[in-house]
Amino acid sequence: MKSKNSTTSMMYNILIVLVPFIIFGTFKNGVYPVVKGYGNLYTLFKPLIYVVVPALVCLLTEYIYYVIRKDKKSFYYLFSESYAIIPGVFLGLIISLNTPLWFLIVGSFVASLSKMIMGGLGKNKLNPALVGSLLITVIFSSLTNGYLNPYEADAISSATPLSNMTATSYTITYDNLVKPYGNLWTFFFGNIPGAIGETSSLLCLVALAYLIVTKIIKWRIPVSYLLTVTAISLIMCLTKDIGLWFVIFNLLSGGLLFGATFMATDPVTSPISKEGQIIGGIFLGISTMAIRYLTKFPEGVLISILLYNVLTILINYLTVKLGDKKIWKTLAVSFMVLLAIVSPLVIGKNVSASENSDTYKILSKEKQGQKTVYEVSGRGYAGNNSIKLRITFTSKDISNIEVISSHETYMGMIIDNNYLNAIIDNQNNLDNLDTISGCTYTSKYIKEIIEKTKEDFKK
Repeated sequence: MKSKNSTTSMMYNILIVLVPFIIFGTFKNGVYPVVKGYGNLYTLFKPLIYVVVPALVCLLTEYIYYVIRKDKKSFYYLFSESYAIIPGVFLGLIISLNTPLWFLIVGSFVASLSKMIMGGLGKNKLNPALVGSLLITVIFSSLTNGYLNPYEADAISSATPLSNMTATSYTITYDNLVKPYGNLWTFFFGNIPGAIGETSSLLCLVALAYLIVTKIIKWRIPVSYLLTVTAISLIMCLTKDIGLWFVIFNLLSGGLLFGATFMATDPVTSPISKEGQIIGGIFLGISTMAIRYLTKFPEGVLISILLYNVLTILINYLTVKLGDKKIWKTLAVSFMVLLAIVSPLVIGKNVSASENSDTYKILSKEKQGQKTVYEVSGRGYAGNNSIKLRITFTSKDISNIEVISSHETYMGMIIDNNYLNAIIDNQNNLDNLDTISGCTYTSKYIKEIIEKTKEDFKK
């Protein structure tokens, strides 16, 4: 009530601030690949299409919703007072460019509907864009084919930095996590694989500073969020003998800065009180790092913010109940700070600062005349010992490869593409055998298992 900011000015400012992200995303994922000779006219405008289409779908969804409710609203009202396009714009910026367009349309519809069912503008308990993104991530993730644009798919042949970390069983080395993409400056400027609008840390920091100075967002939430991630990363560095670059890596990777700037600070789904905002920010930092390093999900921002949206209801309720009892609020904040300090001991349990030599194991080795049959296990994208193979050598060469068991999501692609036969045909020159697009890591790890088995056979 005291602020000079109106809802209209806040929303328009948000849209204006998002324009550089849309321009950057279009250049990085559309213009640049085409200039480099990858793609066509559709590739050029695809990032822009992926922002405009969900915005229009959200606008149309709200219009139909009001028509069904017999409370027809004009499109001008939906744009200027209900801000119907904003969930769609955000959704377009936080999803993979390789998401099929009809998935995006379904996600946009669900995002807008979640807002309207909860009561419309100012009453939604969950961030609508994240609800739509969660639907796409959970149901359609196996069909989105990663985050690489056409140029990156050929030049990098690697997943996003966080996916790369998960795929290498949390082996935390600079060469493993940063070098495949350049250096930390590459992360800062945003020339790394990722969602359309999330990769440029520079733009996120400029937007964060502007929105804080103009008092459009609550500064305590993003500041406490980022400080918590910094503190947990720093403690992991000290306890796991990891370089300080790891702190910067965590801050600049994934959708952390974008989520801290725009999603966590949503005025409707974030805590009201100052203490509540700090508690919420600390919770976001802990949960984001826990999901990144304790689960197979490489990015924890989306789920963390949705959990935080639910927690906000409790935080606001307790804030009202506690009233002016500062001692309880201080104790609550102190408890969260203590939890953030202790949590790295649990979060970092899977983390290693060196390559794990125990990921490959020979389960059995049996000679049958001229044949030698190995049963071996090794790491895959799903983690250690997620791939078990039976490898048969006849005389001096591999004559058969059989998958005994696998926890790999894309092992079916390996079988369908006859990749095991391709390995047999190219067994003396595996370095030149390409991995399979869409299951790069699974095919890479199978080659590693084969190479290690060959080494043992030659002894």
